[in-house]
Amino acid sequence: MEPELKMTKLDAARRQLKTAVRLYFNDEDAVSIHTLVCASHEILATLKSIKGDFPMIMSDNLINEPYKKEFRRIMSAPKNFFKHADKDSDSTIDFNPKINEYFLLDACEAYELLTGEKEPYFIIYRAWFNAKYPEIMNLPHHREMKKRFGDNKLQFFASMLEASAFLQ
Repeated sequence: MEPELKMTKLDAARRQLKTAVRLYFNDEDAVSIHTLVCASHEILATLKSIKGDFPMIMSDNLINEPYKKEFRRIMSAPKNFFKHADKDSDSTIDFNPKINEYFLLDACEAYELLTGEKEPYFIIYRAWFNAKYPEIMNLPHHREMKKRFGDNKLQFFASMLEASAFLQ
């Protein structure tokens, strides 16, 4: 029998997010990634709110009031669909896995801002996102990473994880 784990909410968020990042880089199940990253994201958003920090990008705190209801519906529909069946047991959903990339970015960023910790998986994910989408983030040096790795995220992850070992 495994020993009990004494966990904080932050421990749970870190573990869920780290697993989601690993699954993402290994092209694993997008629904599982979404479920994990959303659970972590929710914890981090709450902890940041309690601390009085700036809101997370994917929260509705940055959305103008007339658009909040629609934003919440769009952002929470897949998360709720994947964990509840009480009201819609026969329904289906059109799920775009690309949303995971934005939740991952937001959660990785929030974790570091909240804790000050430099978790290698989260740094690597943020670097991947910036390299993959250099037009979204205004970081010119990430265009070079895009040229080097293209869309091979597993190679990128392995290379960066190996490099991060030297930083610890």
